[in-house]
Amino acid sequence: MVYVRHCRIYLKSTPHLLDFMWADVSADGTVVMGFRFPGNSEVELVLDKDIGEISPPQLITTQVVGALKLSFHATGQYKLTAPMGKSLDSMDRATVVGPKLSYIDKPRRMAEILLPLDLPVATKQITENDILLETTTAPPGPLRCVISCMSKNYFEQIVAEKARFVDTSIWECVHALETGEQVWSWVMRRSMNDTEYPNRFLVFLAGDVKWGQQ
Repeated sequence: MVYVRHCRIYLKSTPHLLDFMWADVSADGTVVMGFRFPGNSEVELVLDKDIGEISPPQLITTQVVGALKLSFHATGQYKLTAPMGKSLDSMDRATVVGPKLSYIDKPRRMAEILLPLDLPVATKQITENDILLETTTAPPGPLRCVISCMSKNYFEQIVAEKARFVDTSIWECVHALETGEQVWSWVMRRSMNDTEYPNRFLVFLAGDVKWGQQ
């Protein structure tokens, strides 16, 4: 576990060190993270508790050029850089609402990422302030990463009990970023439910959907 304001997250896959993500912690506790390589992002699907599943063309989206960024604001609004809306005049950054970060105690899944087969080889050396997810012992097949927030006590309890962070995992590797009384964990895992690699990163942002400027 690291306790810093900024870190990079790498994957170790024989024989290479691979770029994955970065994370920043603001003074108010807001946590911002993103991918460490260029690419385009666009919202493809929304699961709304009131209206159900919505996707284009009913869902209006715009492709964003550049690496995807996720912002978990201390206020409880969690955002992607990619915009979406039910109409062109209600477009806003994709946003979900959850608890204020300071209120989170029990482990809460904040985001989940399904990884493609190939990631870029790292161009910088890892430092003691960075996070390394060791995947060399992972069984063959696609990997996904669950990003969670919880109290430091809950994290230490799970680690001490040597319990799985996710029930459907057949393999896990975990590292974490400490932000005072809380911990943000990156759980790289092989799920019994995943059989095929996606051709791109698939990112799920967990929370109640907030539409437009409401």
